[in-house]
Amino acid sequence: MSMIARQSMTVFMLAVFSIMVGTALTYPEGARFMPLTVGIPGILLCCLQIALDFRKSAGAEDGEKDEIREAELKAAKLVGHDVEFGQAAVIDAPKDQKEEVRREIITWGYFLGFLGGVLLFGFWVSIPIFLLSFLKERAGATWTRSITLTCIASTAFYFIFAKGLGVSLYTGMITGLIMDRIAG
Repeated sequence: MSMIARQSMTVFMLAVFSIMVGTALTYPEGARFMPLTVGIPGILLCCLQIALDFRKSAGAEDGEKDEIREAELKAAKLVGHDVEFGQAAVIDAPKDQKEEVRREIITWGYFLGFLGGVLLFGFWVSIPIFLLSFLKERAGATWTRSITLTCIASTAFYFIFAKGLGVSLYTGMITGLIMDRIAG
């Protein structure tokens, strides 16, 4: 992922977490616990990533020149006269731009698909579908392994959040409507 794409994703996630925290502050006391628990660390991590990216881009060129100069001084001490290294262009393996764009589109598709799934169907439906599709397609796991790991992770999430912490996760718009119709 290019530096601009990574920074754009970080800024986007910072906006998502900020909106999440801002919205959670309007909720009643018991309902704001989970969004704040996820949102505040997310904001802090995004700010840290932005600071690290800013520092890296500002000092990258100077750091390279300092390292080269330091190596020249060490070599001069060893050989007994001044040494100057030539600036050779770094030759990387050719990058396939289409493949990189395709991977970024797939990553955004998974991310936005998961968000859409959570909004429409809630966490309890979206998490297993996301895990199953990700394990099968992106991780290359077999169907048996994908289904087994999805069941284990979904069960663990249920016992951790619903039973252990007593957190009621968002059920989704469509799932909520269906549950309301069934309840009568």
